[in-house]
Parts: sequence; structure tokens; C-alpha cells
Amino acid sequence: MANELNQQRIIDEFLRCFRKMLMDPELAGELVRIAKENINEPNAYERIAEEVSNQTTLKIPENHTEADRMFVKLLMNVVKGDSLLY
Repeated sequence: MANELNQQRIIDEFLRCFRKMLMDPELAGELVRIAKENINEPNAYERIAEEVSNQTTLKIPENHTEADRMFVKLLMNVVKGDSLLY
């Protein structure tokens, strides 16, 4: 039961994030830009999470939730995958 509640909480966090991205069409571009600028840094994950919070309406708390970690890793994977296309 606890695991199901945790999974639902993660899904709810992701849905809130995607709603914000759909409501603000420029947000997705900003997120990708931030990820691209920081992807090659030694502490890329931390830099991306911090910059997303500082520069956008998405706020990633200092103590990252599982959904936060998944979201930042997704951003990193999108940027890495994009660079492989060229």
C-alpha cells in the first residue's frame, strides 16, 4: 500500500510539471537550454536542478524527491539523445 501511494505521488508530481510546461510553451525550450548549457559540467545533475529552479517557474527543492531526480535525468537524457542525432 505504501509503495502504491509513493508511486501515485511521483505520478502526481510529474503531472504538475507537465501541466506547467503545457501552459507555458516557452518553458520546454528553457529547460532544454539549461540542460544543454550544463550537461558537460562535472556536477551536471546538481547544476541543472539548481538552474531550473533559479531560472524557471519549476521549482526543484534542495532535497530532491524521486520525481525530481527522474525529471532531471530525463532532461539530461533528452539533451544527450539530441546530441547523438547530429
